[in-house]
Amino acid sequence: MKSFGRSVASVIQGRSLAAQAAAKQAEHRFKATPQDVKVTKLPSGVVVTSLENYSPVSRIAVVYGAGSRHEPANALGITHSLRVAANQSSKKATAFGIAKNIQQIGGSLSCSTSREQVIYSVSCLRNNLATGIEHLNNVATGHDFKPWEVQDAAKVQRQDLELYLHSPEAQLIEAVHKAAFRDTLGQSLYMPTDRVGAYGVHDLDAFVKSHYVAHNAALAGVGIDHDVLVHLAKKFTFAPGQTPEQKKAKYHGGELRLDQRSRLVHAAVVTEGVAVDSADVLPLGVLQLVLGTGPYVKYSNNLASSKVAKAAASATTHPFAASAICAVYSDAGLFGFQVTADARDAGKVLKAVVNTVTQATKNTITDAEVQRAKHKLKVCCHMDAESSAERLEWIGAEVLLAGQVYGLEQFDSEVDKVTLEDINRVAKKILNGKPTMAAVGDLSSTPYLDELV
Repeated sequence: MKSFGRSVASVIQGRSLAAQAAAKQAEHRFKATPQDVKVTKLPSGVVVTSLENYSPVSRIAVVYGAGSRHEPANALGITHSLRVAANQSSKKATAFGIAKNIQQIGGSLSCSTSREQVIYSVSCLRNNLATGIEHLNNVATGHDFKPWEVQDAAKVQRQDLELYLHSPEAQLIEAVHKAAFRDTLGQSLYMPTDRVGAYGVHDLDAFVKSHYVAHNAALAGVGIDHDVLVHLAKKFTFAPGQTPEQKKAKYHGGELRLDQRSRLVHAAVVTEGVAVDSADVLPLGVLQLVLGTGPYVKYSNNLASSKVAKAAASATTHPFAASAICAVYSDAGLFGFQVTADARDAGKVLKAVVNTVTQATKNTITDAEVQRAKHKLKVCCHMDAESSAERLEWIGAEVLLAGQVYGLEQFDSEVDKVTLEDINRVAKKILNGKPTMAAVGDLSSTPYLDELV
């Protein structure tokens, strides 16, 4: 009959062999040295940036300065069409072939757009990078629009618009930009409903040829050696060309109200912010966190440190949300707050939050609040950097706008230099500016802008 237990000798012998094997593995263990973001500009004009984080998954992106702000007046929404067309056939591969090969390596290929950039990205395991790069090149630089595929894409565009029209939060973001800037940064990420299916092969080709050019492009990578990415960049077939002229965004201020059947009101009040290269961009980021953003503890009411949440809570007994907002672009920005509240209480909530934000211009902010906000800003930045996908878009957009990427240590150092005097100065400068308001929902009890400020 076998014993249920192992002998002491066999246990000791097994542990000894395991320890010897572990010691040999330790001798040959790879030492991962922390890497900084690296940047190289190629003779073609393409800027290459990367961060080696030793992840088993590599992420590569082609970034063009061709967001919705660059759309001509007679082609509003064309970047929406290009976003939808990203899964179509290219010059060297069919749509089916691209999807099949990406799926076979367990990767993902996507396209996203913002107001200033169009981003094509691929993610896959390191040992499958050659296939991923090949098809990223196909969709990002080898466009070959076919009339029947462009026509079929109209169905997806309509679906996107339906989702957008059922999202009051998205409508609020678009409305506040439209009211503030009118054109340029005020141009929507979504095409107008009357333009669905209106753009053909010639229209898409014209925009791509003028904006998808080498001097208007960046190649970004996370989880890849920089020298390897520079070598791979030479395989991309970027079209030669200079950065197209960009119309400067001008802040106008105004009001836009979208009255809809809803139990809630989503509203935002902002003033002119700063551009990404402004010396006030970090003080403004700290000020945003002084006023308060969303809760950091799940299901909490966020009243402990958020001034705007406290103000909203004092004006309603119904569920609400309140947050300071800060949007920064290459040549302009927005700063203010947004709230979501029961339609019956929207007026009281907005007035309470406006009063609290106004108080911030009267030297009521304390040094303790500034120090806490500076810690929060650094933590937010570091936590975002833990996501390879977030980091990829971050460094790609930054290098395209500024030609360089700041490391986390440099960022922390600059945040530490922000003082209480900087916050008070920026608060007076920004919050006393010309206001803009946008509101979505049942606006029967929502005051107009001139009744708030």
